[in-house]
Amino acid sequence: YGFPKGHAADYGVIAVQTGYLKAHYPVEYMTALMSVTKNETAKVAIYAADCRRMGIQVLPPDVNSSGWDFTIEDCPGDKDKERKSVIRFGMGAIKNVGQGPVDAILTAREKGGPFSDINDFAQQVDLRQVGKRALESMIKVGALDRFGSRPQLLAGLDQVISVSGSHFKAVDSGQLSLFGAHTGITEHIHLPPVMTEINRREILNWERELIGLYVSDHPLSPVMDAINQVVTHFAGQLGDAAHGERVRVAGMVTRIRNHQTKSGQQMAFATIEDIQGNIELV
Repeated sequence: YGFPKGHAADYGVIAVQTGYLKAHYPVEYMTALMSVTKNETAKVAIYAADCRRMGIQVLPPDVNSSGWDFTIEDCPGDKDKERKSVIRFGMGAIKNVGQGPVDAILTAREKGGPFSDINDFAQQVDLRQVGKRALESMIKVGALDRFGSRPQLLAGLDQVISVSGSHFKAVDSGQLSLFGAHTGITEHIHLPPVMTEINRREILNWERELIGLYVSDHPLSPVMDAINQVVTHFAGQLGDAAHGERVRVAGMVTRIRNHQTKSGQQMAFATIEDIQGNIELV
């Protein structure tokens, strides 16, 4: 009997400790929690929704600001408001982006400071070490938005990697003394004009696929005024509803599974998603 009692005591202590941290240090606690679970996109999405519920902003990944893990940033407040802490998405939480590519970017940033444009990025970071797949995933989730639009960056991806590769091959062979930036003989990246724009929904789907949640916007944003008028609870508030209470929810259907009962009647299990998380329905 001592073993379950010991477990109960330990879990009780942990519950109180983590509850205290979440209540008094919410930004630090949620940052640590998302860093620990960064490779589990479903959990990250739940915790990010919890952050929004608590009024904590989660910013998208950015090559000039993000680290490997989730980090805390202080944003300047308005005249009447104090500085506000926000959580910055870690590059290690992006699918297809491993430790090697992130280390290459962070090492270059530490040496040369923040990247000013796509040319500076390509000349400071050896993109041969980052790789096309990782760089493509980073572009799709907005980590390089400061350098250009996502469609432009994707269209010029091969050129960016090629210019970076040529630059670092020259560095490795010591050619910069003859053909360096001071001579004016350097390759310059010009992002191509994009004739067909990628629609907003596809960009949001990239974010959902690669980091588990929508960060730049939400597909429900255009209809939120109508939703606010009809729903009684969002996903994060359902836990507060009384047993048997009638509620009204709304969201996008993300999964549905049809089922036939023993009596032959049709039914279905569905998952809908609102701005705070997922709701399971029968």
